[in-house]
Amino acid sequence: MAGWSAAFFVAIVAFLGALAAGMAPRYLPAVKADHWPATTATAAGLLLSSAMVIVIPEGFEVLFLSHNDKALHSDSFLGMPPVLASGVAILGGFLFILWLEGRGIGHDIDDTQQTAQILSLGLALHALTDGLALGASIATGLMAITVPVLAAVMVHKIPVAFGLGAFLWRDAKMDSTPLRNLLMFCAATPLGLLTTFLFLRQLSHEWIGLLLLFSGGTFLYVATVDVLSRIRNDQPPSVLFKRILAGVVLVIGGLILFQLLGFEAEFHV
Repeated sequence: MAGWSAAFFVAIVAFLGALAAGMAPRYLPAVKADHWPATTATAAGLLLSSAMVIVIPEGFEVLFLSHNDKALHSDSFLGMPPVLASGVAILGGFLFILWLEGRGIGHDIDDTQQTAQILSLGLALHALTDGLALGASIATGLMAITVPVLAAVMVHKIPVAFGLGAFLWRDAKMDSTPLRNLLMFCAATPLGLLTTFLFLRQLSHEWIGLLLLFSGGTFLYVATVDVLSRIRNDQPPSVLFKRILAGVVLVIGGLILFQLLGFEAEFHV
């Protein structure tokens, strides 16, 4: 599976997964969002390990394999050397999510401070960054890169979609507005994915590498500042560590499995 077929397949999986999680509270009203501590901790492990052992290393590899010793093409990075540009890309991704959350566009679901429309729009804008990571990973053409990134995004996205759904469906007398708001959120990641993939197909490999590094920075922020800061006081440290480690093991084990199955895991220019 390659090219647009892979992009549309991953986009559909991302959309349907978020939609199912968002619709669940409508039919399971007794289920509470705070029943997800293990899933959230494991999601943090998936995001952290995906950033550190997949997205960022692959970003460096794609970026530097697209150069040779005679031509570094520093002008492709607004005059910056590739090493500096790569660091700026990672930092840029981290600061971008920090800026979004500073504007109130984050994962908080608080019906005392935000209306359903504003909350849904904010979460949708935040979800676009997941699409950036997925689109950049698909642009490499490597299933061994795309599948772990998709897993990390979905395990992180499902609790957020469930929490949004619990907020939207809290009133059984609501009209179709909750569904429209939920669909807007669910469509954000596929939209970001397809848009990123479309534009990256027109750009050089250098920009694929830089966007992967930018996505790695967003993953680092979400895993450490966003997710871990919210759950570290709600679970015993030893339990939290084991749950995060489970996510790490899933990612690394998945990479090893891909290697054993013969899937290519290195980008070639």
